[in-house]
Order: sequence, then structure tokens, then C-alpha cells
Amino acid sequence: MKTQQLYLEDSYLKEMDAKILDVQPESEGRYRIVLDKTVFYPMGGGQATDQGILDGDLSGEVYQVLNKDGEIWHFVKTSISPTTGMKVHGTINWDRRYKNMKLHSAGHIVDFAMYVLGYSPKTLVPMRADHDKNPHIVYQGVLSEDIKQKLEDKANELVDKNLEISWYSQPLEDLQKEAIYLQPGLPTNKPLRTLKLEGVGVVADGGTQVRHTSEVGRITIESIDEEDNLTLVKYSIKA
Repeated sequence: MKTQQLYLEDSYLKEMDAKILDVQPESEGRYRIVLDKTVFYPMGGGQATDQGILDGDLSGEVYQVLNKDGEIWHFVKTSISPTTGMKVHGTINWDRRYKNMKLHSAGHIVDFAMYVLGYSPKTLVPMRADHDKNPHIVYQGVLSEDIKQKLEDKANELVDKNLEISWYSQPLEDLQKEAIYLQPGLPTNKPLRTLKLEGVGVVADGGTQVRHTSEVGRITIESIDEEDNLTLVKYSIKA
């Protein structure tokens, strides 16, 4: 019962019509349901879960979304007992989603700035990132110089150029030929979602992104901290 992930086809879709495929009770007035298709992005890849509402045969508030092996589970508060086959109309909280998209894309812009400056992935190897309440990127390795202002300037230069951010899917062997780096452990049995920053480079990514760097607004590098051969880059964007 795989869910069609509409948010991967178009990050700007705000609503959809869908059918309930599975229902599991959570507690009084709370259920988790699988839909046949969804615009709700599940928490993952450092990006926060979407929230929003359902109406139609089932009316309720979607407060969390998770991906379980391709089944997208929507956690819903409702006074109605959901059943399989019900038809619903879903609408995401767009202000929340768009903020999450900008934070996620800003993280990639900071990382691409590291690449343009020649630090990543030669000296600093990207390990993981968080694009939620405390946006940051963790790199393996440390630097022998203070690059805080230099990194912020380069990131905002990429923002000001209004570069296109595009995404598509391709096999791992094709991604290996063009990616500036690859995270270990990427699956080999399915096409991989790929993010491309115009004129700069390509990385693997599974989140939702803005279409142009200028949408992110000004990026601030809050701090660069080093510990145990790791470098933590904290960033923010203007609200």
C-alpha cells in the first residue's frame, strides 16, 4: 500500500484528493491513516513534518506525518471514526511548509557555498543536517581558519544570483557521475531524488525545496563550532 508522494513531484502543491487505505487507532479521537496519495511531507531528512487539515468523508487535523517504507502515515485528530475507502481532501499549512522549504534550501545553499569555497568535501565532509528549530549542518573534519564571514558572504552571493534549484530522479550509478559528494548507504534498488543548483553542483536529497535561491532571503551564519573532529555550522534565515 505505497503512497504516491505528490510533494516529491511538486513542492508547491498545497492540497489533494485522496482515499484512505489503512487505519490504526492511536488514542481517544486520534488515529493514524495511510492515504493513496498525499501532499503532506513526512518528518525526515532534517525537515519538519507537515501539518494541516482533512475534510470530506473525514474531517480532522493532521498534526504529524511519518514515512514507513513508502507508506505515508498521517496522524489525525478527529471526532469521526475513519474507515478504509473514505475519500478526503487534504490541505497543508502552507506558511509552515514554505518556511520549512526555505530552511531546507538555505542549508543546501550554505553547503554549496562550502563547496564553492573549496572546503567541502575535501576538508569538511557533510555528515548530517537539521533544518527545523535549530538549523545546522555537521561536517566531519575541522578547519585551521575562521571562515564565518566568508561563508556567509558566499552563501548570500548564491542567494542574490537567484539561481534555479531543480530536482529529478535517477539511478545511483548516474548520480555518482555528477554529484559533488555522496552520503554513504544510499539505496541501490530505486531511483534517487537529485537536487541541482544551477551552475554549481548536484547532491542527493529527498526533501522539498524552493525553486530559486532568492526565495530563501538573507542567510546568517550564527556560529561555527568545532569538537571531536566535527564542525557544526549553525545558520538562520530572516523570518
